[in-house]
Amino acid sequence: MLEHIPLLQEALIEEFYALYDQYHDDDIYACALVFNEYLVLDCLAVSTTRSLFSEHEDPAQYLSEHDQWDVSKWRYRSSYSSESRFTQFKLLLADYLKTTHIFGNQLLEQHTYGQTTLELIITAFKQAKEACTDSYGLNTHSVVFFISLPQQPKVAVHSAECLNKSSPLLNEFLRHYALHTLPKHPKSKLKLSQTEKDLLVDLAQMVEIEPYDYLHISQQAYLLTLESTFMDSNPYIQKLVQTIAAMDTGMQNGCALEKNEILERIEQFYHANHNPTLLDNDHFSNLS
Repeated sequence: MLEHIPLLQEALIEEFYALYDQYHDDDIYACALVFNEYLVLDCLAVSTTRSLFSEHEDPAQYLSEHDQWDVSKWRYRSSYSSESRFTQFKLLLADYLKTTHIFGNQLLEQHTYGQTTLELIITAFKQAKEACTDSYGLNTHSVVFFISLPQQPKVAVHSAECLNKSSPLLNEFLRHYALHTLPKHPKSKLKLSQTEKDLLVDLAQMVEIEPYDYLHISQQAYLLTLESTFMDSNPYIQKLVQTIAAMDTGMQNGCALEKNEILERIEQFYHANHNPTLLDNDHFSNLS
């Protein structure tokens, strides 16, 4: 798989450049590498601000703002060509997944991601994005890039956090997907135990230490996973801690999270909890 990554980078550059050339005047706000429900690579898709529905336009011809991040309803996708690099990689990836393993839920359950298929694809996507900006001069700073996999919002969130360090729409994207990744409690609100609150406090405190060193933070997060109470905590808090611990993967151009990104993820648990006592804690005063 590793030897085919340069082909994927070239394919992504080729496909995004073509879509950018056609639609950049319509203000592209998002770009997704799309897989279908069978984990087969489908296409590269973009959506534009101009395609969003306006009350003065025919709604049948436009995308509703409610569907702004629903890739299945986006209109602009890479065209099929049997000779394109993108098609070549699709076939190689399909053969690889048939003969080895596929990525899915189990990937994001691991303590470290390592050189997994998904991480390799994210890294290639990131390098292709950087090449589009640095080598081709395309304006990608206002575009949210991510990987779309049906029924896998965690993949979308994780890939978006890796691929977008300064996109102004990233927080909006994460808030949208938080509704899909947080547990649903139809009869009661999500309640955090004191142990879980303490875990979030510890996490926030280590992130606030200056200067910010993501390698040190990842090591400290890994130590939290060794605590006897860790496996009894909220599984979504576990995944956050595991994601931070996995920043120290040794990968070139790896997916290290910025300080503000971690704090925003911590704050999401407060909003999901709807418990004012969590922010009343002095340890969290710096989050406001």
